[in-house]
Amino acid sequence: MLRYLFALIFFVPLYFWEIKVYGEAGPSIRYTVFNKKRFVYLRDIASYYGFSCWVEKNRTLFSVKNKKWQVVFYHDKKEVDFNGIKLYLLKPAFNRSSQSYISEKDFWLTIDPLLRANARKQHPVKTIVIDPGHGGKDLGGNNNLGNEKDIVLQTARRTVEQLRRRGYNAVMTRTEDINLGLKERVNIASRLGASLFISIHNNMAPSSRVSGSIQGVETFCLTPAGESSTHGGASQSYMTGNRNDRNNILLAYEIHRAIISQTQSNDRGIKRARFLVLKEISCPAILVETGFLSHPREGSRLLTRAHQNAVATGIADGVSNYHRAILQGK
Repeated sequence: MLRYLFALIFFVPLYFWEIKVYGEAGPSIRYTVFNKKRFVYLRDIASYYGFSCWVEKNRTLFSVKNKKWQVVFYHDKKEVDFNGIKLYLLKPAFNRSSQSYISEKDFWLTIDPLLRANARKQHPVKTIVIDPGHGGKDLGGNNNLGNEKDIVLQTARRTVEQLRRRGYNAVMTRTEDINLGLKERVNIASRLGASLFISIHNNMAPSSRVSGSIQGVETFCLTPAGESSTHGGASQSYMTGNRNDRNNILLAYEIHRAIISQTQSNDRGIKRARFLVLKEISCPAILVETGFLSHPREGSRLLTRAHQNAVATGIADGVSNYHRAILQGK
């Protein structure tokens, strides 16, 4: 019986078509159907963007000639090293018979927006809504030095200062310690005509047993319709926030890498989730977990002015980089 199942798994025929990148002239990018899902050839993607490509046993590597810029796809894993920044695909990359593949949705909604200017939606970047998580009776996470609701409020204030210095109209969903529902945060952004929405949080380890080993920054953008979030949970529903899938991943990447650069924190990756503030928002949006309150050292750092300023500078740098990136498509 096992031999029969093995044959079924490995002798399902693969069908091959060609697709074109919309709005661009260039090499064709082929795809194959595997388990009723479309996967595109990583070699073809590399060729389209002008990268060299090496398919190894456990990974596929894209690189430019000077090797100062590279993307590494790890076979049978969702994790990608995108020029030194960790991000997660919607489905694992894989290899078969010296070829490697990623899902078609990962090509369109993860990789292409980060590499091709015309893949991004151009829009004004004027009003930026900064959302300090929790507040009032909702303490968020905590340690013996402070509560998340207070830490992220201070970080948000510093972020607004940084953004205003750069000429942006930066506004906070809450400026004091009050209760504020998730839907109301989205409504505030809508009333203000927000160009971008950035929700700031601190993280907590799932248990005290591992609190001393988990630290670093995580950044979330909305999961595309029909796909599973990084930590599980799928939905076929197309949410308001999915209108900006391509810009969401670009915003997450630019802010995440800038925070990592400024804080030198551990990089826990760019991930997908269906948080309400990401699902129902009409502008590009992310939620950033700036560090773990449950970690002995990082939990203390999160309360310091120096660290909060570094996070704020990272967010402001990321916004500026995002703004420049979408202007490239004009």
